[in-house]
Amino acid sequence: MEIDVEEKTIVEALRSSPGLKACVLEMLDITGGKGFEELDLGDDAEDAVVDVMHKTGQTLLQEWAQKKGKNAEQEVSKDANYRPHEKKR
Repeated sequence: MEIDVEEKTIVEALRSSPGLKACVLEMLDITGGKGFEELDLGDDAEDAVVDVMHKTGQTLLQEWAQKKGKNAEQEVSKDANYRPHEKKR
């Protein structure tokens, strides 16, 4: 079985983001694993999945912000004219 481009993208994203991987595994558990056995009502399953989706969004946005911060630091460090702010004495 050959993996297509979209599947490769998903696998690479999961490998590069342990937080995303944990969230996806948690949703899979709710819909088909231990969580599936424990949840009897559709409303409960929905609430559980929505909670994980919120956590996933927070995780992805935190990772995005960290990447943006690192990129900004790298851009600034490339600037030869950049001098860190120092207090005058």
